[in-house]
Amino acid sequence: MVSSMNSNRLRLALFLAASALGLSILGCSFIQAESALPPTSTTLRVIQTTPVPTFSRQLQPVASALPESTEAASQIDCVSTAGQPATTHTVYADVDYPTRSLQVRQDVRYINRGSESLPEIVMNVEPNRVGGAFTLEALEFGSGVAVPAYELTGRRLVIELGESLEPGCSLELRLRYKLFVPPIGDGVSALSGYFGYTPRQFNLGHWLATVALRGGGTWITHEVVAIGEQLVSDIADWDVTLNVSGAPEGLMIAAPGSLEQDDEATWHFTHTAAREFALSMSDQFNLTEMEASNGVMVEMYAYADAVVRTEGGEVDGAAHALEAAARSIAMYSDLFGAYPYDRFIVVQGDFPDGMEFSDLVFVSGDWFRSYVGSPASYLTIITIHEVSHQWWYARVGSDQATTPWLDEALATYSELVFFEEYYPELKDWWWQTRVNTFVPNDYAGATVDSSVYRFASIREYINAVYLRGARMLEMLRRDLGTDDFFDWLRRYAEAGTGRVVTPDLFWSLLTPEQLQRTYNTRAAYLSTTVVEVAQPESTEISDSN
Repeated sequence: MVSSMNSNRLRLALFLAASALGLSILGCSFIQAESALPPTSTTLRVIQTTPVPTFSRQLQPVASALPESTEAASQIDCVSTAGQPATTHTVYADVDYPTRSLQVRQDVRYINRGSESLPEIVMNVEPNRVGGAFTLEALEFGSGVAVPAYELTGRRLVIELGESLEPGCSLELRLRYKLFVPPIGDGVSALSGYFGYTPRQFNLGHWLATVALRGGGTWITHEVVAIGEQLVSDIADWDVTLNVSGAPEGLMIAAPGSLEQDDEATWHFTHTAAREFALSMSDQFNLTEMEASNGVMVEMYAYADAVVRTEGGEVDGAAHALEAAARSIAMYSDLFGAYPYDRFIVVQGDFPDGMEFSDLVFVSGDWFRSYVGSPASYLTIITIHEVSHQWWYARVGSDQATTPWLDEALATYSELVFFEEYYPELKDWWWQTRVNTFVPNDYAGATVDSSVYRFASIREYINAVYLRGARMLEMLRRDLGTDDFFDWLRRYAEAGTGRVVTPDLFWSLLTPEQLQRTYNTRAAYLSTTVVEVAQPESTEISDSN
């Protein structure tokens, strides 16, 4: 993901003069925004669930004993779970399209794949960061018995089980909640436009609760800041049914996975091994498709304003972005390992940002409207950057708050690799426009491996993590040689597939001799220059297998 800029900087003329004016070019959407904290969240401690707004209203504990017969019944299932996904989400959502609100029932089956007994489960509820967006109405075990207690603070939902979930055992939870999706605003508020709407677009990104990642004996929920991302998500299976009422005629839903639709109002999606399930709805989408050379069908959901009139005639930004996405998804499959699905979705976003999700990405409409017909454009850069996140985020997960370079530096460098293959004459243009304009050779800022909490502004974050990160990877390529470098990246993608990993895995795949050859580069760009060679199984954040 990338962050955005104030609305007065989103005008077409400034985009066309971005390099000359020194606009902030971020990792995915390349737009500037100053850091601003979201609203402060209120901690809610609830004994027995009570339907209340859960963002700003304080509750007193309510003691209400369950009937003895149901209270004593175990909610834990310890039958064999071999071969089953650690987490399965089954979602039924009634969507009131005119009010942009949803009534959601989410059933979660979680298997304890770790080695510890778990007295509680922690979930991340991203919509609860937004005032008035989330109301938790019920929290139960799958049997319908209310959980003993829960505590909700911002995005962190702690669920007390009353009985420990032992290793290898499973548990079913049911959440019932209401969502009011906010309009996409201006400036910093537009950063989260993937969860928001405009008159023509309704986006649901990070709208569902997810089980927090567990590592180091604790559940991981990071502090919220406006710089970068702080969610860390494991792989799960998703089964999502949408019942849409009041929708305009011709509504289309851009979403990954397999679709079954029995009538015009009901949409049923299934998507496996994904970090989340995101979608976008509109009655004004123009859908175009292109089959990549590796057989993946790339779908582009764009608007009429993606076609721009220029002095030389009409320029079709949607067609160009579709071709770039199809080319890059095939190329990255060859380099980093096969893309595991038969569809990939690109959506023209009505917000000044780009955002990656599993098998669906948003590309800001500003980049379509500023496209003048040349591949030397931010539309090309942002599209292929987002595609590369299907490897450096969706396939290989990492902690985006503490080690954001593991996905963003690799995604940025993947842009260069695309230009080397398809537009080699634009390599120097890419380095100058994308990196050198913002990070001179004498740059003295933060190290590449800094966390998102290290930075006072998004500009500093992008310079250090994305841009110097790309420069570090170029130096590592020179240290190792091109063949060994790309062999290393492919082995990293294979070793990290379906996991959430630390930088130790990345470095552990180099031989002692290669580590020695790369020492000076690592010393120049990283805060820690002594990198121990760790076994892959010890480099995973998650306790799950």
